[in-house]
Parts: sequence; C-alpha cells; structure tokens
Amino acid sequence: MTTDGHIPRSWFRTTVWYPALNRAQIRKVRVHDLRHAHASWLLAGGADLQVVKERLGHANIATTQKYLHTLPEAEDAAVNAFTRTRRRSI
Repeated sequence: MTTDGHIPRSWFRTTVWYPALNRAQIRKVRVHDLRHAHASWLLAGGADLQVVKERLGHANIATTQKYLHTLPEAEDAAVNAFTRTRRRSI
C-alpha cells in the first residue's frame, strides 16, 4: 500500500477493524463509538473540558460539552469541587 502517510479508511476497515470485531465477537461498533467512549471516560475521570476539546480536535467547546450528558454525577462533582475550594480559602 502506497500512501501519503495516512491510512486509507477502507483499508483500515477491511484489514484491521472488521477482523478485530469478528475475533472479539463484537457487532456494530464504530470507531466513532470508541472516540465517544474515550471522551466520556476522560471527563468522568476528571479531565479538564478544554483538554478533552483539544485532544478530540474540536474547534468549539460546545461540541465537547455534548459529552457531558453521559455524566449524571457531573453536577455533584462540580458542587464538591467548589466546596473543597471554598474550604481551603477560609
């Protein structure tokens, strides 16, 4: 395969992706699903939204914020972070 350094999507899908899914006996998983899971796990682990935005290559932070819907405990985490910060300054 001769390329300009990029892996052609069709080659990756047929040579790597589909064989991996078959071997793992997994159906209907898209590479985009992995991207979404990665972003969600980063945010759930406490990664900064701006860092996740840059990692995913989003031009607008609003695009990255859409991943926050997967974190029902995000509101509690925000309040807890505020409380910890407030206690340090007293």
